[in-house]
Amino acid sequence: MRQLPVGIQTFDKIINKNMVYVDKTELIYNLAKMDYVFLSRPRRFGKSLLISTLQSYFEGKKDLFKGFKIENLEKDWTEYPVITLSFASCKSDKIDEIRKFVSIMLSRIEFAYNLIDKEEDANDGKEPNTKFNDRLLKIINTAYQQTGKQVVLLIDEYDALMLNTITDINTQKQVRVHMNNLFSPIKDLDPKLRFVLITGITKLSQMSIFSTLNNLTDISLLDDYATICGFTEDEVKTQLKSHVENFASKFNLPFDEAVAKLKQRYDGYHFSESGEGVFNPFSLLKALNERKLENYWFKSATPSSLISLLKANEVFKIESMDNILMENDRFDTPVEQITDLIPFLYQSGYLTIKGYYPEYDQYMIGFPNQEVRYGFSYDMIRYLAPAALEGGSIFRRQIVDAVRDDNPEVLLQSLQTFLSKIPYPDADPEKYPEWYYQNLLYAILATCGLNVHSEIRTSSGRIDFVLFSPKSIFLFEFKLNKTPEEALSQINEKDYADKFSFEGRKIWKIGVNFSSQKRTLDGWKIE
Repeated sequence: MRQLPVGIQTFDKIINKNMVYVDKTELIYNLAKMDYVFLSRPRRFGKSLLISTLQSYFEGKKDLFKGFKIENLEKDWTEYPVITLSFASCKSDKIDEIRKFVSIMLSRIEFAYNLIDKEEDANDGKEPNTKFNDRLLKIINTAYQQTGKQVVLLIDEYDALMLNTITDINTQKQVRVHMNNLFSPIKDLDPKLRFVLITGITKLSQMSIFSTLNNLTDISLLDDYATICGFTEDEVKTQLKSHVENFASKFNLPFDEAVAKLKQRYDGYHFSESGEGVFNPFSLLKALNERKLENYWFKSATPSSLISLLKANEVFKIESMDNILMENDRFDTPVEQITDLIPFLYQSGYLTIKGYYPEYDQYMIGFPNQEVRYGFSYDMIRYLAPAALEGGSIFRRQIVDAVRDDNPEVLLQSLQTFLSKIPYPDADPEKYPEWYYQNLLYAILATCGLNVHSEIRTSSGRIDFVLFSPKSIFLFEFKLNKTPEEALSQINEKDYADKFSFEGRKIWKIGVNFSSQKRTLDGWKIE
């Protein structure tokens, strides 16, 4: 089998080393017909590989594309000067280091076009008196003059510097000034530009650094480009077939069952109203390469900015994240000063589109797959109750066994004990509303690897939790400082069980009361 390009985002390296490349070249051919384009996708989703592939295409490297769809589509291979600016590798939140990073990046391009005499000058980070915008302007003008051809400008992870400083308003203001300055010449250079692509996590309108560049076509939510990053199920079954077969052989699974396991863990991302879903490419390649089902995307580092934002939004309810109705214009909520976490979580890849209601112009968004559900819940436990991660493996095993054995009584006893042993960060029990306990409970069940969903809609209301096992379906309704009878009564009065009657599995209806004084489950009723 050919080697998988795990962690490799350079197209010519993948091809020259005869690694697997999942063919996206037909989409790239169509994309290249446009002029100014913006694409938003989560981190580690193949944006940098897309940039690199476009660079090879516009540099006219026809030989690299042999055997791919674009070979038969493109009749006029033309070599253009390509300027690539990538901000992905800058991890600093210090303004001096950020300025130095940008200066070095520009200096290396200036050296390539003989605007700097010595290579060492291109790497010292020393800023000349010329501003960033004038330097970029001179680079593009020089490339145009030297080659006699229009310039291709590719900007990768344009928002990385702002996201690094998202919890430091003063520094971010300074970063925004510099970024506005850097990109200000782009629109005025239109006659000399053949193609511009800007990628990032957050949408352009959310960062407001391209206020003058109002001619960009945003393809982030378009069906035609929904699969330009990530792998479709058909691509997995065909172009990655031998690696899926190798994965299946380790677990002694038929091919289709192996695909189903991979789908459950890593698939489920949708980036448009009706576009095809895709797998997380980073996680899938890692899983196939190592032949293990682990949470690779989350292990690759959850942004510290996310945890900081969650701490700043104390009323955030993770138990409601599975089924959030979101208006179209909410995707454009500014993120300079976060007041609404949901758009940010969608852009970052923690939530995805799960449905669309055209009559209301609303999207249903939620967790895409098991990996994200588990990883996000783990981080929430780490934030809400870090002590629960220490020595909790025995309790988690009891919880899993109780679900497997179809024993809701033991399940609730284990949850009661587990919650009671968590030291709460504040002594005042009244500071912990119902959603806080539901957050904890959801996070615990999810990190046990259980198939738990929240806020499930029915024709008569919403079910707090639904826990699925091979044998049964557990319906939970929660109350705070009331009675479990009241909670159970709500399940019966609103006929929540009717939604699952066709499943053919046993249905457990469970009413639970939380006690703010005891800070755990205070009682339950089971039918």
